[in-house]
Parts: sequence; C-alpha cells; structure tokens
Amino acid sequence: MKYFFKYEKGYVNIDKENFYLTTSGNWSETATILEKSARLKSIYIRKKIKTYSFYAMLLAFSLLLYFNINNGKNGKIMLPVGIVLLLLSSFNYFRAGSGNQYKIPLSKISKMEYSFKNLKIYFKNADNQDDFERLEGIEEKGIQILKDLKLIR
Repeated sequence: MKYFFKYEKGYVNIDKENFYLTTSGNWSETATILEKSARLKSIYIRKKIKTYSFYAMLLAFSLLLYFNINNGKNGKIMLPVGIVLLLLSSFNYFRAGSGNQYKIPLSKISKMEYSFKNLKIYFKNADNQDDFERLEGIEEKGIQILKDLKLIR
C-alpha cells in the first residue's frame, strides 16, 4: 500500500505505517524523513525566514534598479513588467519546495478535518505533544485516497 498526491506546497506520501510530507513526492526521500518535533519545527521556521528574506532582497533590488534606470521611454514600461514577472516566477518556483518535510505515524493521528481543498491533521508529535498541520490546495485524487483509507469521512 503506497499512495501519494499533491498539495499546494509539496506532496503527501502514505504507506501502511506513516503519513509523509515531502517536497518532491519521491519515495526514496521518505527514508530519511524524521517525525515532527520542536527541533524540526525550528529548522522549518528558519527555512521560511530565509525564503522571505530572499523575496525582500529581490524586491529591494528590483526597486533600486527601477529608480536608477535612465529616462528611456521603453525601459520605463518594460522594467516594471519584467520585475513583476521575475517576482511571480520566483515565488512559484520556491513555493513548491517550501512545504514542511516530516512524517506522522498513522497510529498518532487523532483526526483529520477536510473542507474546501484544505486538510487539518491533529496528531501527537515526536515529543508526544498535541500538534496539527494544515495542508492547503489538496488535489481531488488525494481526497479520494484519504476517504478510501477511511482517514476522513
């Protein structure tokens, strides 16, 4: 029994023992994934700070470039369009890999709530503390898999 499906920031892989959050959906990736803990959570917070810092630097560079451009007529129109396209493409590129990466043993999941392509998972983490994860933008295939496995109703 091995299933996988996509959500907004990555992939969910499910086998008979664990529920994995991965960035690529590749099963070889699941061999090294750890269970969610306070330590792992702080690592992902630092990762998000680095990603948002990158966006801030890209925006600052773009604004600096925009305000320092010569008074050419074509440059003033094309540069803002180019900046917007650069920001959008970098956001889409990094968003897919920005999801968390850890596993949740199926035995530790207490409940799952599904509404409007969003899934909220309640479970006990590696520190045996109550925790939850929110997955947004789950594809229909994933919802059907979770219903078939009787993880959601």
